[in-house]
Amino acid sequence: MPNHPTSSLQPQQLSEEQECLVRDWATKERNGGTIVNKQLIEWFAERVIRRDGVRDGHVPDFDVDTFLDRHPDLAQRLVAPAAPEHKKPKTEKATRQSGLDRLREMRQQDATFARFGDSPPPPREPAPYPEGEVIHQCLNRWIVRHGDTVTKYTTYPHGLDGSDYPNEARALRFIKEHTTIPVPELISSDWDRVTMQYIEGQTLRQAWPVLTPDQRSDILAQLSGYLAQLRALGGIHLGRLNGQGVIVPGILTRSGGPFGTMIEFHDWLVQPPKMLQTESIYWHQITTQLSNDHPIVFTHGDIAARNIIVRDGRIVALLDWEFAGWYPEYWEYVFTLRGLDNMDWETLGRYVTSLFAKRYDLEYILVRFILSLS
Repeated sequence: MPNHPTSSLQPQQLSEEQECLVRDWATKERNGGTIVNKQLIEWFAERVIRRDGVRDGHVPDFDVDTFLDRHPDLAQRLVAPAAPEHKKPKTEKATRQSGLDRLREMRQQDATFARFGDSPPPPREPAPYPEGEVIHQCLNRWIVRHGDTVTKYTTYPHGLDGSDYPNEARALRFIKEHTTIPVPELISSDWDRVTMQYIEGQTLRQAWPVLTPDQRSDILAQLSGYLAQLRALGGIHLGRLNGQGVIVPGILTRSGGPFGTMIEFHDWLVQPPKMLQTESIYWHQITTQLSNDHPIVFTHGDIAARNIIVRDGRIVALLDWEFAGWYPEYWEYVFTLRGLDNMDWETLGRYVTSLFAKRYDLEYILVRFILSLS
C-alpha cells in the first residue's frame, strides 16, 4: 500500500522539465485511483531531484503549495472521496430511470452475468464501511487505511467474488504457507472486504521513474524469483482457490469453470462473442493454436506495477491476489506482460519477458486478441 512520507530536504524548486514530470506523474496516479496528497507529491519531487543530481552547485527550491497553485486542476483533484453510503431501497417515485441510469443498470447486469451466469449470489446486507483514510478508490473498490491495517472492500452488491470467504483471503494464507513471497498478513475477511496488514512503501508504478538502474535490476530479479516459486506449485484442475472458476480480467471480466481439463478450459475461453457467431470458423482456428499440453500451475493472475510494493529499492509485498488460482502455465506470462509493458517500454517493458524461463508469445498474441473482442 502506498506510503506518504514527509520530505526531509529543504524546499526544492523543480526545473520546467522536472515540474512537468511531477505533474504528469501525479495526474496518472490519480487517474489510476490513488488518492494523491501533498506528502506523496513531495516524496516524488524529492526523488526526482536526487535522481537528476545537483546542477552547477545549485540546489533547487521546491514548495508543494506553490507547485499546486501553478496547477489548480491537479490541486482540485487531490480531495479524497467521501466514504460511500449504503444505498436505500428505491421508492415508487424513484422507479423512473433516466437513460443513463438504465444504461448503468444494463452494464451492471452484463457484468453480473459474465461473472456468475444465470445464478448470481443472493443480495446481502453489508456491514458498516470502515472509517479511516481512503488511500485508493476506483469504481466500486475502496482501500481504507486505519492505523497499521488496511481494509479493501467493495460496494458491488455481490461482494468481492460472491463467496463468504473471498479468494484473496485464501490466497494470502496459501502464499504464506507455500512460498517466501512477501504478502500482507491477513487480519480478517468477509464477503465484501479483506482486512490486512498495512505495508509501508510505494507501488512500483509510483517508484519506477526515480529508481536507480541497480535498484531496477534488483527488483526485476526478485520478481523473477517470486514468479518461479509460483510456477513450481502444480495443480490438477483450473480454477481459483475457493473452488470458483477461472477469471478472465477485462473490460467485462468473466468467469467460467472450474475445469477439469485444458480442453474444456480452451473451449470455453475461445467462445466467439454473440456479435461474431458467423465467424465461428475463425475462432476455431484460434482454439487449434492454443495447446492443451500446458501444465497447470499456481498463478497470481494480475501482476502489474500497481500491485507491487517497493521500499528502499526492494520488493516488500505483492498485492491483489483476487484472481489467484490454478491456470495454464502461459497465463501468468500473458497478464504480466499486459500489466508491466504498459508502463515504460524502454526501461521496463522490453525486459519483462526475461522474468520467465520460457516465453509464450503465441499465447500472448492470441489471448490478447480474444480479450479485445470478448
